[in-house]
Amino acid sequence: MVPAVLAAGVVTVLSLLAAARAAIARREAVEREQVAEFRRTHASTELFEDADDAARLAARSHEHFLKYGVPFFTILLGLALVTVTVLLWRAWSSQPAFPVARNPLSMAALSVILGLFPAICGSYFIGVSREAGCRWLRPAGGWMFLVGGLFGLGAAVMLCEHFGKWTLVVDYRAAQASAILLGALGVELVLSFVIEFYRPRMPGEGERPLPESRILSLFTEPGGVARNVAASLDYQFGFEVSEVWFYRFLERTVVPFAVAMVLLLWLLTSLVTIEPYDCGIRETLGRVERGADGRAEILPPGFYLKWPWPLSRIQIFPVEQVQEVVIGYDESEDSGTTEATAADDGHGHDAPKKPADPAGPHKAQVIVWSTQHYASEVDFLVGSDPRAGGTPGDVGQVTASLMAADIPLYFRVEDLYSYAYLHQDAREELRSLATREVVRYLAEADFNRLLGSERAQAAAALQERIQAAADRVQLGVRVVFVGLQGLHPPVETGASFDAVVGAAEEMHQRVLEAEAYAARRRPEAEGRRATLVNEAEAYRTERRQVAEAEAEQFTKQLLAYRASPRMFVLNSFLDILENDAAAIRKYVVATERSREVFILDLQEKLRPDLLDLDTSAVGQP
Repeated sequence: MVPAVLAAGVVTVLSLLAAARAAIARREAVEREQVAEFRRTHASTELFEDADDAARLAARSHEHFLKYGVPFFTILLGLALVTVTVLLWRAWSSQPAFPVARNPLSMAALSVILGLFPAICGSYFIGVSREAGCRWLRPAGGWMFLVGGLFGLGAAVMLCEHFGKWTLVVDYRAAQASAILLGALGVELVLSFVIEFYRPRMPGEGERPLPESRILSLFTEPGGVARNVAASLDYQFGFEVSEVWFYRFLERTVVPFAVAMVLLLWLLTSLVTIEPYDCGIRETLGRVERGADGRAEILPPGFYLKWPWPLSRIQIFPVEQVQEVVIGYDESEDSGTTEATAADDGHGHDAPKKPADPAGPHKAQVIVWSTQHYASEVDFLVGSDPRAGGTPGDVGQVTASLMAADIPLYFRVEDLYSYAYLHQDAREELRSLATREVVRYLAEADFNRLLGSERAQAAAALQERIQAAADRVQLGVRVVFVGLQGLHPPVETGASFDAVVGAAEEMHQRVLEAEAYAARRRPEAEGRRATLVNEAEAYRTERRQVAEAEAEQFTKQLLAYRASPRMFVLNSFLDILENDAAAIRKYVVATERSREVFILDLQEKLRPDLLDLDTSAVGQP
């Protein structure tokens, strides 16, 4: 409504300008009649022919008004429009959405009434402006058409709010588009003031008001678009451009061809193709078409015909494709994860993305905790196990830590109608639900276990929680996977955490080395002990049995000695010679009274003689 009211104010100002110019022109006409009457009655008494020029005050006022007043007014109006547009844009940029009207249907009816009146008046002004002397009605007439169009746009916005369609978006976007249009018209007025200084003048050319908008003229006279363009060219270049044969050829051929092309493009909106992995829902006059069972009819991939836009449309959604939302950072600020996407589907749902690179956004990079991964990351509050670090019966102190998380969530659409029409933006709502469940779960979890052994269990638990939350609000999605691989301490504390983890790992390494040394030395000590025990027992057994054998031998020898002392001594002597002196040479003297002399060569022989050979075995079989 604000741009419409501003445009109505411009209409009022232009109407006052046209009224002022009409009053000055009326005074000039009256003055011209008076001068003509004065010349008829006093023609013979005047000494000089130009004596009545000093009395033409209205003519000079009209000339000064057109030469100075109208350009000054035009540039002032243009600058005012540009300034107001900038101020409105700044004021609206700080608001996420406009308040919804309490009774939008009544406001829509009021907007229609407010739009019809200036449209009818503008049509009358445009028609009258073709008459001689009424050209100054055209600027206000064109702006009246703009006022009618803006109020009609306001009525459409109110109807959308009444039926609950794009409630928080349509009013905001329509207001922005209207403000941009007002700014463009303001810039046109400033440019018209600048061009006026350099425009060549044609003798006898018709008067054209400087505030008249060429942009609005293209729409206020749809049947004479080509004529308006030709008049603008003639006015700017100073000669009859519209009389050139080439321009007339273009006027006869290009305009009908352009109209036919626009009509063909409009008819092409009746053709819709649903790609594989997508499904669609048909809307006719804003209503969803339903099947025989009363539910929304889901269109599978294929080719379809419908009524041209805006009578009918088919909303397309990526149903068969797994989609992704991220938790813990803003994916729009991550330059590494930018993917080519199609336009919005009209409900705030993004079109299907291309499959992501399996290597991820950090392909061929080493990711460490002390390096910033994304432009903005969210730190979550994580608890700790109160029994950690104490005895099993003690309850330790509960501490809280911060943990940065990059959690991808993959989902598929199961109930397309609920996903598309029961929520303003299903993807953002799923992200909000998942973020809430992540915050709740991390507040109850243990920091060290999340980074270690319980990460897989935490991912499964989060998937169940998020799925339950989505089912409660009838989001119509199925959560496929929740990844917790991106959990890490905040970047600011990454280096310190690495040092603590390194010390803990080193301590664990030394404990394992000590346990390995103990495991290695314990069997060795056990084996050495067993060896020594066995050797002692063997020595004890040996000494006992040897002593017993020697005692028993001595007893038996004593019996043998008592039975025959000389034989016992002889047997003992022979046993020594046979056993203990087996390796010693022995010399036997046969008799003590023999006169034979034996010569013994005690030197070692290098080779045996014939007499040394053993002939005892000769002749034996």
